[in-house]
Amino acid sequence: STEADGTMGADKKAPYSPIIGIPDGVYNFGPRQKQDAVWSWVFAAFMAAVAAGGVLACVGRSDMPEADTMRFGGACNATQFDFEATLMRQQKSHHGTADAYEGGAGGLGQTTRDDTAPTKEQNSAGSIAAGNSTGAVPFDAVEFLDGAVGWVVFAFVGSFFLGLSLLWMFRACAHTMVWGVVYLKVGTMAALTVMFFYVGALVPAVVFLLLTLLTGFCFWLYQIELNLVASMLSVATQGLKDNPHIVTATVGLQLLTLLYIAPAVAAITVAQMNGQVSVNGDSVVQDAATGVCSNIHGQPVECCAWTVDAWVPLYSALATVSVVWVVSMALEMRLYVIGGTMCQWYFAPAGTTDFSGTVRGALGNALGPSFGTICFGSFILTMVEMCRAATERLRRQERGNILVCLMAACLECLYALIEYISKFATLQAAMTGESFCAAATTVSDLLQRNFLTAYGTYIFPSMILQGTALVLAMGFGGATWLLSLTAYTVAQSANAGMYAVLVGVLSGVVSFVVLSFFVMLMLNVVDAVFLCYAMDKDRNMNNHQEFHQIFHQVNEHNKPAGAVVQGPDGGLMYAAV
Repeated sequence: STEADGTMGADKKAPYSPIIGIPDGVYNFGPRQKQDAVWSWVFAAFMAAVAAGGVLACVGRSDMPEADTMRFGGACNATQFDFEATLMRQQKSHHGTADAYEGGAGGLGQTTRDDTAPTKEQNSAGSIAAGNSTGAVPFDAVEFLDGAVGWVVFAFVGSFFLGLSLLWMFRACAHTMVWGVVYLKVGTMAALTVMFFYVGALVPAVVFLLLTLLTGFCFWLYQIELNLVASMLSVATQGLKDNPHIVTATVGLQLLTLLYIAPAVAAITVAQMNGQVSVNGDSVVQDAATGVCSNIHGQPVECCAWTVDAWVPLYSALATVSVVWVVSMALEMRLYVIGGTMCQWYFAPAGTTDFSGTVRGALGNALGPSFGTICFGSFILTMVEMCRAATERLRRQERGNILVCLMAACLECLYALIEYISKFATLQAAMTGESFCAAATTVSDLLQRNFLTAYGTYIFPSMILQGTALVLAMGFGGATWLLSLTAYTVAQSANAGMYAVLVGVLSGVVSFVVLSFFVMLMLNVVDAVFLCYAMDKDRNMNNHQEFHQIFHQVNEHNKPAGAVVQGPDGGLMYAAV
């Protein structure tokens, strides 16, 4: 009867039939058909173009002149540059601006070495005098790196184990972790309020007082949601515990991403070495005594400039897009692997304890039949990031334009919507093997028909996890600062305090990046389990009672209060008080 139901669903063209041929509606073990194959070829062609450009950049690179020769004209004063004549032509081309400058500033090029054009000897003497007058100990990069490298490596390794501990803590005592972050957030703002009152800064004190009260009121208002979030994170981390190789696979994906980013950045850097020296287009006159060139406003500029070949800007843009695309692909593949693994785990028969091979199977599908789907999804995210960067740049340039601000706000909502749909489309494709567009249509229909769209606005899991990562990273950075300060002091370093502060900051940043990796793992697992719950609910099945209880509470609490009633004419309508 189950097969008959599946066939009947296929014949009726039901709006939600993502895995025809799998009657139970569970993970599609395959064999799967290739989807979005054209996008895998597009990605391959894109990477081949970047690689070819990198080879061309290495073959055609030139040695760039030293900085002093560029600054004082030594690199472009040969006969072929016609240096003096070029300066005169550039001065004439700026003739109108030059006249305006002469009227207000005493003539073009009449700056003295004492005002704006200090010589190299004067710069060196001034630096020495400044150093002697302040009595500051110079920064020794070698000494700093000798002591800092070990601490940064320690921070990286320690943060990894701290992240594993974070997963265990949210599984064992999720409610304590969630409310601990809440109390810490409110307490920190209250402490800042007291501090501002103590130092007499009334305006910041009042502002922080209002923010503290508002934050505390919001947390009190949403305490039911916070308790639900704690339960949701607790049960979701059980999936990570049963499938530990999710961490192994995602770490491997990150390392492979770095293996591409490093040569891509190197290729962009080498590409800038493809060009030739030319006379700086901004320089119009050179002081004969100092050798310093000035622009039309009399300000010192370099006499020579490095002009890259015409293809270099295009290649740099191409390589930059490829880096963003590869990073987006790593994130999409991570989401895909988590979605496929968690679907196998969720729909496994009751009592199953051996989940070996689930990650390997999901990764095989990601690199095989669904590779084009991942390329397509990551390309969409790449375009979103490029458009978002362009929007942010426009917003900064037009700060006073209210229309630009409104447009930027609307576009940001559009970008967030695209990312939201792409996330669940990738999870759906990981579970069913559909193409990207088909998965997006299917999962949108699934969530809408089950009244689950409110989950998209649920921001508490991300806020709690990111807050926890930030607190732990700050604590880790502070501990590293104290330990490194002791080590530098014992070594009798003259700049022990400054070196220790830098080590603490670097360790805190490294720790936050590593912990954010585990945070994103947990959030992806929550999203994947939520989609499995939606598929379960859509088929009136109940594979995990604990998940159904939690997500049902989440869904019911976010669903508007009301009921469907029948009117006098027999029609149905929705009514709410």
